[in-house]
Order: sequence, then C-alpha cells, then structure tokens
Amino acid sequence: MTSPVADLRQQIRSYMSADEVDMVEKALQLVLEVCSDVVAGERLVPPLEYALGVASILANMHMDAAGVAAGLVFEAIDADLVTLEEVEDRVGSTTARVVGSMERFNILERKKQSVTAVSAALSAQNLQTSAAKKSHDEREEGSSSASGDGKKPRVREAMRRQQAETVRKMFVAMAEDPRVVSLKLAYRLFVMRHMCHPEYQGDRQEMLATAEETREIYAPLAGRLGMSRVEGELEDLAFQILEPDKFQWVKGIVESERKQWRSYVESVCEMLRQEMASIGVNAVVSGRVKRYYSFYRKLERSTGEAGGDFEMLKAAADVTQIHDLIAFRILVDTDNECYIALGHVHSLWKPKEGRIKDFIANPKPNGYRALHTTVFCLDDQLVEIQIRTHAMHEMAEYGVAMHWHYKDIGDNASSTAKELLTWIHQLAEWQHEIKAANATDSEFVEAVKDDLFEEQIFIFTPRGEVKDLPVGSTPLDFAYRIHTKIGDSCAGARVISHVEGHDGDRLVTRMVPLDYELKSGEIVDIVTNRSAHPTRDWLNIARTAAARNKIRRYLKIHERDINIQIGSERLDRVLKSIAGLRGMEAITDEVENWLCQELHMDTFEDILSAIGADDMRPHGVAVKAHDYFQQREGKESRDERGETGELALPTTSRQPAVNLQVAGVDGLLTRLANCCCPLPGDEIVGFISRGKGVIVHRSDCPNAMRLHERSGERFITVTWQGMSQPRYHVPIIIFARDRAGLIRDIATIISEYGLNLLSIGTNANNRERIVITATLEINDLEIMPRLFKRLEKVKDILQVERDMGRRRVTDAQA
Repeated sequence: MTSPVADLRQQIRSYMSADEVDMVEKALQLVLEVCSDVVAGERLVPPLEYALGVASILANMHMDAAGVAAGLVFEAIDADLVTLEEVEDRVGSTTARVVGSMERFNILERKKQSVTAVSAALSAQNLQTSAAKKSHDEREEGSSSASGDGKKPRVREAMRRQQAETVRKMFVAMAEDPRVVSLKLAYRLFVMRHMCHPEYQGDRQEMLATAEETREIYAPLAGRLGMSRVEGELEDLAFQILEPDKFQWVKGIVESERKQWRSYVESVCEMLRQEMASIGVNAVVSGRVKRYYSFYRKLERSTGEAGGDFEMLKAAADVTQIHDLIAFRILVDTDNECYIALGHVHSLWKPKEGRIKDFIANPKPNGYRALHTTVFCLDDQLVEIQIRTHAMHEMAEYGVAMHWHYKDIGDNASSTAKELLTWIHQLAEWQHEIKAANATDSEFVEAVKDDLFEEQIFIFTPRGEVKDLPVGSTPLDFAYRIHTKIGDSCAGARVISHVEGHDGDRLVTRMVPLDYELKSGEIVDIVTNRSAHPTRDWLNIARTAAARNKIRRYLKIHERDINIQIGSERLDRVLKSIAGLRGMEAITDEVENWLCQELHMDTFEDILSAIGADDMRPHGVAVKAHDYFQQREGKESRDERGETGELALPTTSRQPAVNLQVAGVDGLLTRLANCCCPLPGDEIVGFISRGKGVIVHRSDCPNAMRLHERSGERFITVTWQGMSQPRYHVPIIIFARDRAGLIRDIATIISEYGLNLLSIGTNANNRERIVITATLEINDLEIMPRLFKRLEKVKDILQVERDMGRRRVTDAQA
C-alpha cells in the first residue's frame, strides 16, 4: 500500500510538466518540514493529512501546479506553522496570492463556527430555561420566553450575515483568480468526507450547519462552474448528514437496482463497443447509475406532493418511472466522431422524439459540451446515452479547473472558456449591484440561491444563442439577461416552440404576456417598443434579482422627482405629528446635513426620494429629526432648561378642525372621514365615534351605510354652516393612454398649483390605457375646476374627475 505522499507525486506526474512538478515538490517539502510532527489537537485532523487530502483532490481535477501547491501549504498557513512571506519566497508569488485569498475565507469560516457554537449553547440554555419556567408565574414565564425567542432571530441573522459575507468575498476572489474557488471546493469536499467518516467525533450542530451550507451554496456553485463530479459528491455527502434515514433508504434502492441491472449494462456496453469498433472509432464505453441525491430528487418529483412526507414518499415511490437511472457514456477522440457515433447508436436503437440534445453546437453556459440521446434500448428500455470526447469529459467532470490545465485562459481562450470566465467576472459586478440596492443579508443569500444556483432552464435567442435562467423565469428576465436596454423597452415576447402533431413536430410561434413562465428549449424573440418602460408592476413579474434590480434602478432614476415630492409630503405629515414640529418648515440646511450624516445618504433629496419610493420609513427620519432638536436644545439652553424643566421645540398651532353645526350646535369636535373625503356642497351625515368626536361622511359613503346598518342610533344630522377654511383631502381619478413620463408631467402641474400630492397610484387594465388615482391636499376648492382643465390638456390624458369612490369602467373612455 503506497503512502499519500507517493500517491500525490504519482498523480501530478501523470499530467504536469517537469517545471510544474518541481513547483509542487517545493510546496510539498515545505509542508513536510513544518507539519510532520504536528498533532491534530482541536482541529481533529493533523495539518499534514489535511494538506495531502486537499492537494490530492485538486490533482484529481488536473488543477495546475500553482493551485495544487496552494492546496498543500494552505493548512500550514492557517495553523500558523509558516508565513505567507515564506510561501512566496520558497514556492512562488502565484501560490502565495491564492493562499492569501483562501486565508481570508477561513477567517470568515471561523466566525461562522463561533456563531454556530453560540446557537448550540443557546439551544441548551433554552431547554434548561423551559424546565425552570414551570415553577414561575405566568408573567415571569412570558418575560423569559420573550427573551429566549428574541435571541434566536439574532443568532440566525448573524449566521446569515456571515454566510452572505462569505459569498460576497468568494465572488470577488473568483473574479481575481478562479483557482481560489477550486481550492475552496476541494477544501469543503475534504471536510465533508471527513465528517461522514464513521469515526468522526465533531460537534453535531457544526456538522448540520456545514452540510446545509454545502447543499445550498457550494454544491450548486460547483455545478455552475461545470464541476459535475464535485457537485454530485458534495450533494451526496450533505444528504447523508442532513437526512440520514432517507439517504440509507435511497442507497439501498440504488445498490439493489445496480445489482439487478449489472448484466444488462454489460450487454449494452459490449454491443456499443462492437458497433464503434466496426466503424473504426476508438471509443471507451461505460455504464453508470445515478447518484443518490440526484435519484432522490427524481423520486420526489415523480411522486409530487407525496415527496413532502418520508413515509408517503416510500409508499408512493415507483422506481420503474425513473427512466434515466441507468445511463451510458461513449468517449471518442474528436468532435466529428461524436456525430458519427450518434448516427450508429440510432441505427442500433430507435431514438425517442424530442430527446436528442446537441450541447456541442450549443454548449451550456458552464462550458458543458456533449451529445445526449434517449433511445429504446434492449428490451425496449428507455436509457440515456451521452457521447463526448475525452477532453469534453474532463471538462464536464472538473469544469473551470480544466481551463487552467489546458492553459485555456487569457486572450487565447476558447469561446467556451471566455463565456465561463466572463460569467465569473459578472458575479463580482452582480453582487455589487445587489449590495447597492440595499438588500439585507438574507435577501442577498436568497438572491444568490435563486438566480445563480437554483435549477436552470436554457432559452434560445432567434440567433441561436443560449441563455440560462432560473426555473420560473419570465420574458422580462430573459430580456434583461440579453441587455438592460432590451429589458427597459420590453413590450412582449414571441415564443417559438415545438408542437407534436400527426405529421410530426412543427414549430409554432405565439405571442405571450410578460408574466408567461418560460420553458427550457424555447426560442424567445423579445418585442420592444420605444414607448414601453418599466413600472412598479414589473417588480412582481420579474423572477431574477438581476432583473428586479435593473427595474428598481430605472424607477429610481426616472421617478426621482415624483418620489422626492411624495417623500416630502409624507415626511411633512409625520413631522407635524411628533412633538409639535413645524413639518418641513423645521428642516433647515443644518438639519438636512445632520440627517444625511446619520442616515448615510449623500443629499437630503436622496432621503426624500427613498421615502417616496418606500425604501425608507418617514417615521424613522422624523424621529432622527426630533433627536436633533433635542440635542440642539440641550446644548443651547441647558441652564434655562434646568430652571424650567422643559425642552423648547419648534412648534406651531395645529390646524382647526372643521367647523360644522352638529344637531344645530357649533363648536363640537368633528373630523372629516378619510374614506370618502367629503367636501362643502356634499350631502353629509355625522357618526359619533368613541373618543374621536363626530366623524363626517358623505351620505353615499359605503362605509357610512354599513355603519348605519349596525349602529344607526349613533348617526346625527350635520350641516356645513359656519364652515372655516382647513385643508381638504381630494381624491381624483385620471384616465389616460400610458406613456413614459406621464406621472412626472402630472406631478409637475400639481406642484405648479402649490398643492401637496399625498399619494399616487396606477392601474393598467390593458397595454395602452392606464387609470391613475391620486389624493391632493387643497386649501381653496375653487382651484379644482382649473386644475382639472389644465390636466386634461396634457398629452395622452383623456379625462380627469373627482374620485367618488366608485371604480368606473374604462371602456366608456376608450
């Protein structure tokens, strides 16, 4: 039995040049010098075993010399047995750079482990607390429970924060040097193998956290980088830790099926070998059984809802419905031989219609290339056969690592390598976009899982370019995946798909709406229109975070003016409700600058725009402003406040309530109802509320009618006699043809009349017509007719009227 050192040397010599072998030997000698006598300690595994294990995984990937050398010395660096300067001096700067990036990753890993430990300790503490609670009274029990429950979300959020930061750092490091992620995946694979060893004695909570992160982040990342072998093993190892009962059950089924199909597989392989030999093609033929976790996912999908419960899954599982449990692979020397082999496979067995896939002419975005076909094989069994060259096979197994082996990088890189490396660089830009959108850490992690690592579909452009998107994506996602300008002007999509008919397959073209769910293999032609533009409704249609962020960016730029006005009006109302502040009149330049510093915004208009766009709560800004005035008054009039015991704030008298005659009596407390917004001249009724005086409704208000049915005795007669001049809330409704900039034009005119715009909303009931609802704050009701006429002169506005609370049918305005 050979030693791990001898095995590693044999691995690297099988594919590296003499100079590359020499670089790895230098790293190996350094590691042997500093790690040979070091025991495991708290790390559970000696550093030398770690180093050789990770390096062996990298060598199996055919990683280049710098990558394997980095895998060797990293554990010694992490254990403080050697410095980065020594590595650079003895092994080289490239290796030192990769190790430096990995060292920063490991700092984050230790942070997460400490958070996991806190979580485990908290769980134990909660168990003890629960036992103790039984002897306390109800009040003590509620207080303790609230304290324990409050800690759990904080721990989860801390773990999410560390996970998000790990992914962000990884994306940036990948853009600098993709070897970093190969090293990280190799390290994670070694750790997962070690955790699944029967003699592993580590912390169970740490095992579960590591396995969950492996399943959610690292395994999908390996698949996205074309490293299918690493992806499959990581999934199986995480499956074994997270769901051991299901793992053992699936393992038993697969092993049983493997034994039953052994003779069948050997017969098919022999027939394929003879067929390839008869045409002079040098081919390596093999059969394989699906991996455990992949098979489990297939079973879940085939059983539908039954997959949610393990016992129901076992009862409903039907292995005979999994047609690709057994698959065959043919490896040949050239691309041309792949197509020759495909033709002869189809001469042996009839292919299944619609199941021939050419990933050589149209590679997957992760660089995967092969021919796939499903045929009715021996005994009419449906089996999948994959045909690829040896180079394609290595690329499929180890993905991005193989580009370094073939020196397929830089200006001379192949189109496949360039596409994959371009995607890696886009990750860094994409995560900066997510961060710029003020996404929370949980939102960032979910966006990564949804957009990048979830199951993908492949959509074709009319020119034959393939774009990958998450399952459930819409034409909007596809449009933004092509280009931002295409997405911003998207008006619809034409989908070209295959339809089976009596006379064979035929292509059918049909128009689909923006919320249509795309299906893999469809050809999609985006229809653009210069008058089309993003609306807030698009945020509910787009599936990917990338598309939603671009929509938000458009809205932020083009709706900024209206958002600033809405934000100003919202903040004005909240300021007036807090400690008597004079609304926006109290916000001086000095206050604006202080708020910008406190809220980390560049300008005060940015704050108002964020409030108007619902990205910031006006109450939070108002509280900050209140804090400012308290601090200022505390500094300026401390002596005076010591004498009086009061804090002076900018105040103003509140607006008088509506002066109505209630049952013939003046001066009673009255308020106008917000639901129907009555105005002088309307027929009104009064409703006696508890603690709020008399609420005045229009007599045709639906809310007032419902209240009258339940509490008719609380209604009294009110009149508009002796009316003062407060501000009125006036809802209006605008019927118009949709176009870019329409809302901006409306807001500009309202502002010219000196009116406050309290709210605005849109409802597009078809592609061309739009209904806009808004609420204005008006001092002089005589302005309304002039305002309505002025608005109706705006291009594309059809009609403006007061909204009486009844939704009109827009056909009348068509």
